[in-house]
Amino acid sequence: MRKELTLLAVLCWAFGASIVQAQEEYISAFEVSVDQDAFADFLHDDPVEAYNYATGIRLGFYGELANSDFLGLPWVRKKIDGFLIDPIFRHTYLRHGGESHNFVMTINGFSPAFISDETPLFSDTLAAGYDLAQDLPFSSFTGFRSTRRLEKYRNVAHSAGLFDMAISTSFTFGFASLGAIRGVENIFGFDRPDGNLWKRDESKPYPTGQLNHTMVPIFMYSVSVESVILRPFRKIVLQMRPEINLGYYTDIGFGLDFGKVMSTERLIDNLSYTDLHNPGVAAINDKDIGFALAGGVMARAVAYNAHYHGFFGWNKREEWAWDETERFLFEGYVGMKLQFYSKVELNFSVNVRSSALDLEDDYKIWGTAGLKYLMGAPGEGCYD
Repeated sequence: MRKELTLLAVLCWAFGASIVQAQEEYISAFEVSVDQDAFADFLHDDPVEAYNYATGIRLGFYGELANSDFLGLPWVRKKIDGFLIDPIFRHTYLRHGGESHNFVMTINGFSPAFISDETPLFSDTLAAGYDLAQDLPFSSFTGFRSTRRLEKYRNVAHSAGLFDMAISTSFTFGFASLGAIRGVENIFGFDRPDGNLWKRDESKPYPTGQLNHTMVPIFMYSVSVESVILRPFRKIVLQMRPEINLGYYTDIGFGLDFGKVMSTERLIDNLSYTDLHNPGVAAINDKDIGFALAGGVMARAVAYNAHYHGFFGWNKREEWAWDETERFLFEGYVGMKLQFYSKVELNFSVNVRSSALDLEDDYKIWGTAGLKYLMGAPGEGCYD
């Protein structure tokens, strides 16, 4: 009888393990997410063509295919994860709550306030003392990112509660200054003029063109952790979010998120902008209508940012020295998402960031809009 019970226990364990491994579909979701200053124009009273600091687009898919070595970047990320991250969790008491993967193509860019000198507003502002050389430089990135997300949990002793956390690791590789960002800006810029200043023109008396040379390779490895520190109600969560980024953008950050989650979510979806060091979540709700609302803040200690500092003397001009940029950046966001019939998700957020230059006292505001098509079973997660 004891042997039969042992065999039954082993079979149950094997069946349960197979269910956990089968939770991630081969392709579980698709996503498009767009950053643009124009999405936050309703917060400005000034002419809209004077706000052009951030723009970007992210196209991605989720599922087992996103972890395929044939894509290249997942293979690199696995090697780094196996050396830096996985050994940490081998000897912990945290239980495995799920593993999921994401692969995206991203085009993003940063620019000064004016992207065109062919408008009357630019001429008037220049005559009033505006100096393009004292603003952010033109800089863009085009490339790919591979992300793995591990969810962990632990039952809290002497209570019915759970300790929930997730760790996301990403490896990014691409190239600087390919020029694709100008097309994204034209599509989603609405009333913005065509950005002719993105192209270098040495004959003009002010800086034009992108800071970094075209086709300069860019890479970054990122680790982001989310950990619930307070759950006053079942769907209300306060979590902390430390992260570290190493590469063309090198910094250490610590943030807090607070908000209402959907019924299938244990952690808050970071609904902020689509830059490469910001992982988000695309969990599949188990009801016809799902709603989440969240906000968060983040403080970053920045050591290096190629978008401002350039690539160690490889640039022609306009790079900002390290002592000319702020050591600490502060970010905030407020966002919401709606999910319909466990298949379509719409999200929108407004984001704010303090100035990266120590010559400025203002802050930048832009919006992010996203659309996800979900293909997994209701109640399961597919994470970005």
